[in-house]
Amino acid sequence: KKAWQDHKRECKCLKSCKPRYPPDSVRLLGRVVFKLMQETPSESEKLYSFYDLESNINKLTEDKKEGLRQLALTFQHFMKEEIQDASQLPPSFDIFEAFAKFCGGGFSNGNSFEVEKLLESFS
Repeated sequence: KKAWQDHKRECKCLKSCKPRYPPDSVRLLGRVVFKLMQETPSESEKLYSFYDLESNINKLTEDKKEGLRQLALTFQHFMKEEIQDASQLPPSFDIFEAFAKFCGGGFSNGNSFEVEKLLESFS
C-alpha cells in the first residue's frame, strides 16, 4: 500500500505516453523526482542525497551530451501529466545535470541491468 502513492504517479505518466514507453533511465529519474518532491525523506534516504552525486558534465563527449539532451526531452514528455513546467520541479533541479549524474556514470547506455536494479530499489 505504501508504494502505491509512488506507483500511481508513474502509472499516470506511463499511460499518457503509450504506446511509446520511455527508456528505463527516464522512468528512474521520474521516480527520483517524485522522491525529491516528498516533504520528508525516510531515514535511509537521509544517508545520501541525490544532490551529492557528481555529474561530471565537463568530462562528457558532445555525443554523450546530445544523448542526454534527448533523454531530457523524453523525460519532459513522460512527466507532462505530473509536472507541467520547471517551476514544479524540486528547487535547483536541472534535468540535464540529473541525467548526467547517473547516465554519465554508466548506468544507462548499455547497462540496463544496473538501471533495473535501481528501479527496483525505488519500488
